[in-house]
Amino acid sequence: MKLYKELAEWWPLMSPHTEYEEEAALYLELIRRYHADVKAAVEFGSGGGNNAFYLKQRFSMTLTDLSADMLKVSERLNPDCEHVQGDMKKLDLGATFDLVFIHDAIMYFTTKAELLEVMVNAKKHLNERGILMIMTDHFKETFKPVTDHGGIDAGKRGMRYLEWTYDSNPDDHVTETEYAYILRDENGTVFREYDRAESGLFSMPEWEEILAEAGFQANFERVEYTGLEGPYFAIVATQTADVDGTKN
Repeated sequence: MKLYKELAEWWPLMSPHTEYEEEAALYLELIRRYHADVKAAVEFGSGGGNNAFYLKQRFSMTLTDLSADMLKVSERLNPDCEHVQGDMKKLDLGATFDLVFIHDAIMYFTTKAELLEVMVNAKKHLNERGILMIMTDHFKETFKPVTDHGGIDAGKRGMRYLEWTYDSNPDDHVTETEYAYILRDENGTVFREYDRAESGLFSMPEWEEILAEAGFQANFERVEYTGLEGPYFAIVATQTADVDGTKN
Protein backbone atom coordinates (compact mmCIF):
# COMPACT_ATOMS: atom_id res chain seq x y z
CA MET A 1 0.00 0.00 0.00
CA LYS A 2 1.08 3.56 -0.69
CA LEU A 3 0.12 4.44 2.89
CA TYR A 4 2.94 2.27 4.23
CA LYS A 5 5.50 3.45 1.70
CA GLU A 6 5.55 6.82 -0.08
CA LEU A 7 2.62 8.17 1.99
CA ALA A 8 3.82 6.86 5.37
CA GLU A 9 4.65 10.35 6.65
CA TRP A 10 0.91 11.12 6.48
CA TRP A 11 -0.04 8.26 8.81
CA PRO A 12 -0.20 10.42 11.98
CA LEU A 13 -2.78 12.64 10.26
CA MET A 14 -4.88 9.69 9.14
CA SER A 15 -4.68 7.75 12.39
CA PRO A 16 -3.30 9.87 15.26
CA HIS A 17 -2.05 8.06 18.35
CA THR A 18 -4.46 10.02 20.54
CA GLU A 19 -7.29 7.91 19.10
CA TYR A 20 -5.76 4.69 20.50
CA GLU A 21 -5.83 5.30 24.23
CA GLU A 22 -9.11 3.49 24.86
CA GLU A 23 -8.30 0.42 22.81
CA ALA A 24 -4.81 0.09 24.29
CA ALA A 25 -6.39 0.13 27.76
CA LEU A 26 -8.82 -2.62 26.73
CA TYR A 27 -5.95 -4.71 25.35
CA LEU A 28 -3.94 -4.22 28.52
CA GLU A 29 -6.86 -5.46 30.61
CA LEU A 30 -7.02 -8.65 28.56
CA ILE A 31 -3.27 -9.15 28.64
CA ARG A 32 -3.21 -8.82 32.42
CA ARG A 33 -6.02 -11.37 32.74
CA TYR A 34 -3.96 -14.03 30.99
CA HIS A 35 -0.49 -12.96 32.14
CA ALA A 36 -0.38 -10.63 35.13
CA ASP A 37 3.38 -10.17 35.04
CA VAL A 38 4.31 -9.17 31.48
CA LYS A 39 7.64 -7.35 31.55
CA ALA A 40 8.82 -7.58 27.95
CA ALA A 41 6.74 -7.67 24.76
CA VAL A 42 7.30 -7.64 21.02
CA GLU A 43 4.79 -6.33 18.51
CA PHE A 44 4.74 -7.87 15.06
CA GLY A 45 3.53 -5.38 12.44
CA SER A 46 3.69 -2.39 14.76
CA GLY A 47 3.13 0.20 12.00
CA GLY A 48 3.17 3.75 13.31
CA GLY A 49 3.47 2.56 16.92
CA ASN A 50 0.16 3.96 18.15
CA ASN A 51 -0.77 1.10 20.48
CA ALA A 52 2.81 0.80 21.64
CA PHE A 53 2.74 4.44 22.76
CA TYR A 54 0.41 3.37 25.59
CA LEU A 55 1.46 -0.25 26.17
CA LYS A 56 5.13 0.71 26.64
CA GLN A 57 4.10 2.55 29.79
CA ARG A 58 3.38 -0.85 31.38
CA PHE A 59 6.17 -3.03 29.97
CA SER A 60 9.07 -2.77 27.53
CA MET A 61 8.19 -3.00 23.84
CA THR A 62 10.24 -4.13 20.86
CA LEU A 63 8.55 -2.96 17.66
CA THR A 64 8.88 -4.73 14.33
CA ASP A 65 7.42 -4.00 10.92
CA LEU A 66 8.03 -4.88 7.29
CA SER A 67 7.89 -1.21 6.26
CA ALA A 68 11.00 0.84 6.98
CA ASP A 69 8.98 3.99 6.30
CA MET A 70 6.41 3.14 8.97
CA LEU A 71 9.16 2.32 11.45
CA LYS A 72 10.52 5.85 10.94
CA VAL A 73 7.09 7.21 11.89
CA SER A 74 7.05 5.01 14.99
CA GLU A 75 10.58 5.97 15.97
CA ARG A 76 9.49 9.60 16.22
CA LEU A 77 6.59 8.64 18.48
CA ASN A 78 8.43 5.94 20.46
CA PRO A 79 12.14 6.85 20.53
CA ASP A 80 12.54 4.81 23.72
CA CYS A 81 11.56 1.53 22.00
CA GLU A 82 13.79 -0.76 19.96
CA HIS A 83 12.69 -0.89 16.31
CA VAL A 84 13.49 -3.79 13.98
CA GLN A 85 12.58 -4.12 10.32
CA GLY A 86 11.47 -7.57 9.25
CA ASP A 87 8.77 -9.91 8.00
CA MET A 88 6.79 -11.32 10.95
CA LYS A 89 6.74 -14.72 9.26
CA LYS A 90 10.51 -15.00 9.35
CA LEU A 91 12.25 -12.42 11.54
CA ASP A 92 14.46 -13.75 14.32
CA LEU A 93 15.11 -11.39 17.22
CA GLY A 94 17.29 -13.86 19.09
CA ALA A 95 15.20 -13.36 22.24
CA THR A 96 11.99 -14.52 23.87
CA PHE A 97 9.24 -12.40 25.40
CA ASP A 98 6.29 -12.57 27.79
CA LEU A 99 3.96 -11.33 25.06
CA VAL A 100 3.79 -11.31 21.29
CA PHE A 101 1.21 -8.72 20.24
CA ILE A 102 -0.18 -8.51 16.71
CA HIS A 103 -2.72 -5.83 15.87
CA ASP A 104 -4.57 -5.56 12.55
CA ALA A 105 -1.39 -6.09 10.50
CA ILE A 106 -2.35 -9.77 10.70
CA MET A 107 -5.14 -8.96 8.24
CA TYR A 108 -2.72 -8.72 5.33
CA PHE A 109 -2.17 -12.48 5.27
CA THR A 110 -4.73 -14.13 3.01
CA THR A 111 -3.79 -17.83 3.23
CA LYS A 112 -3.78 -20.33 6.07
CA ALA A 113 -0.19 -21.25 5.23
CA GLU A 114 0.96 -17.66 5.80
CA LEU A 115 -0.94 -17.42 9.09
CA LEU A 116 0.63 -20.66 10.28
CA GLU A 117 4.10 -19.28 9.52
CA VAL A 118 3.33 -16.23 11.65
CA MET A 119 1.96 -18.31 14.52
CA VAL A 120 4.97 -20.65 14.52
CA ASN A 121 7.35 -17.70 14.54
CA ALA A 122 5.39 -16.02 17.32
CA LYS A 123 5.75 -19.16 19.44
CA LYS A 124 9.50 -19.18 18.86
CA HIS A 125 9.61 -15.68 20.35
CA LEU A 126 7.72 -16.60 23.53
CA ASN A 127 9.19 -17.78 26.78
CA GLU A 128 7.58 -20.67 28.65
CA ARG A 129 4.72 -18.65 30.17
CA GLY A 130 4.38 -16.20 27.29
CA ILE A 131 1.12 -15.48 25.50
CA LEU A 132 0.14 -14.37 22.02
CA MET A 133 -2.53 -11.71 21.52
CA ILE A 134 -4.04 -10.97 18.11
CA MET A 135 -6.51 -8.25 17.17
CA THR A 136 -7.92 -9.16 13.79
CA ASP A 137 -10.65 -6.81 12.54
CA HIS A 138 -13.05 -9.46 11.28
CA PHE A 139 -13.96 -13.13 11.28
CA LYS A 140 -16.18 -14.93 8.76
CA GLU A 141 -18.86 -14.98 11.46
CA THR A 142 -18.73 -11.25 12.17
CA PHE A 143 -17.82 -9.58 8.87
CA LYS A 144 -20.03 -6.83 7.48
CA PRO A 145 -19.17 -4.32 4.73
CA VAL A 146 -18.13 -1.06 6.35
CA THR A 147 -17.38 2.51 5.33
CA ASP A 148 -15.13 4.74 7.43
CA HIS A 149 -13.72 8.23 7.18
CA GLY A 150 -11.53 10.56 9.18
CA GLY A 151 -8.29 12.50 9.25
CA ILE A 152 -7.00 15.59 11.02
CA ASP A 153 -5.04 18.81 10.49
CA ALA A 154 -1.57 19.39 11.92
CA GLY A 155 -0.33 22.92 11.38
CA LYS A 156 -0.64 23.75 7.70
CA ARG A 157 -0.82 20.09 6.69
CA GLY A 158 -4.05 18.15 6.62
CA MET A 159 -5.47 14.82 5.51
CA ARG A 160 -8.93 13.36 5.02
CA TYR A 161 -9.76 9.84 3.91
CA LEU A 162 -12.69 7.69 2.84
CA GLU A 163 -12.41 3.92 3.29
CA TRP A 164 -14.71 1.15 2.02
CA THR A 165 -14.25 -2.50 2.98
CA TYR A 166 -16.29 -5.16 1.18
CA ASP A 167 -16.22 -8.85 0.25
CA SER A 168 -16.61 -9.41 -3.48
CA ASN A 169 -16.41 -13.21 -3.19
CA PRO A 170 -17.83 -14.75 0.01
CA ASP A 171 -16.42 -18.14 -1.01
CA ASP A 172 -12.78 -17.13 -0.62
CA HIS A 173 -10.67 -15.86 2.29
CA VAL A 174 -10.15 -12.33 0.97
CA THR A 175 -11.83 -8.96 1.49
CA GLU A 176 -11.03 -5.75 -0.36
CA THR A 177 -10.61 -2.21 0.93
CA GLU A 178 -10.58 0.89 -1.26
CA TYR A 179 -9.12 4.17 0.04
CA ALA A 180 -9.42 7.74 -1.20
CA TYR A 181 -7.04 10.29 0.37
CA ILE A 182 -7.19 14.09 0.10
CA LEU A 183 -3.98 15.71 1.36
CA ARG A 184 -2.84 19.30 1.89
CA ASP A 185 0.89 19.98 2.17
CA GLU A 186 2.78 22.78 4.00
CA ASN A 187 2.40 25.07 0.99
CA GLY A 188 -1.37 24.70 0.88
CA THR A 189 -1.32 22.48 -2.21
CA VAL A 190 -4.13 19.92 -2.17
CA PHE A 191 -3.69 16.60 -3.96
CA ARG A 192 -5.44 13.25 -4.06
CA GLU A 193 -4.32 9.65 -3.89
CA TYR A 194 -6.05 6.30 -4.30
CA ASP A 195 -5.05 3.13 -2.47
CA ARG A 196 -6.21 -0.47 -2.25
CA ALA A 197 -5.58 -3.48 -0.04
CA GLU A 198 -6.64 -7.10 0.25
CA SER A 199 -7.13 -8.68 3.67
CA GLY A 200 -7.60 -12.18 4.99
CA LEU A 201 -10.94 -13.37 6.34
CA PHE A 202 -11.07 -16.62 8.31
CA SER A 203 -13.63 -18.24 10.58
CA MET A 204 -13.08 -18.75 14.30
CA PRO A 205 -12.75 -22.55 13.84
CA GLU A 206 -10.10 -21.93 11.16
CA TRP A 207 -8.19 -19.69 13.57
CA GLU A 208 -8.46 -22.35 16.28
CA GLU A 209 -7.12 -24.98 13.88
CA ILE A 210 -4.16 -22.88 12.76
CA LEU A 211 -3.22 -21.87 16.29
CA ALA A 212 -3.53 -25.45 17.54
CA GLU A 213 -1.17 -26.63 14.80
CA ALA A 214 1.36 -24.02 16.00
CA GLY A 215 1.00 -25.14 19.62
CA PHE A 216 -1.56 -22.69 20.99
CA GLN A 217 -5.03 -22.77 22.51
CA ALA A 218 -7.19 -19.96 21.14
CA ASN A 219 -9.42 -17.96 23.47
CA PHE A 220 -11.85 -15.50 21.89
CA GLU A 221 -12.52 -12.46 24.06
CA ARG A 222 -15.16 -9.89 23.17
CA VAL A 223 -13.88 -6.31 23.06
CA GLU A 224 -16.30 -3.41 23.44
CA TYR A 225 -15.16 -0.13 21.87
CA THR A 226 -16.97 3.10 22.67
CA GLY A 227 -18.79 4.34 19.59
CA LEU A 228 -18.14 1.25 17.44
CA GLU A 229 -20.98 -1.15 16.73
CA GLY A 230 -20.77 -4.86 16.16
CA PRO A 231 -18.86 -7.68 17.82
CA TYR A 232 -15.09 -7.40 17.99
CA PHE A 233 -12.98 -10.19 19.42
CA ALA A 234 -9.40 -10.51 20.55
CA ILE A 235 -7.62 -13.83 20.24
CA VAL A 236 -5.56 -14.51 23.34
CA ALA A 237 -3.55 -17.65 22.67
CA THR A 238 -1.89 -19.64 25.44
CA GLN A 239 0.77 -22.22 24.73
CA THR A 240 -0.14 -25.91 24.70
CA ALA A 241 2.62 -27.77 22.89
CA ASP A 242 5.57 -27.30 20.60
CA VAL A 243 4.96 -27.74 16.89
CA ASP A 244 6.39 -31.26 17.09
CA GLY A 245 3.79 -32.14 19.73
CA THR A 246 5.97 -32.09 22.85
CA LYS A 247 4.62 -30.25 25.87
CA ASN A 248 6.29 -27.11 27.22
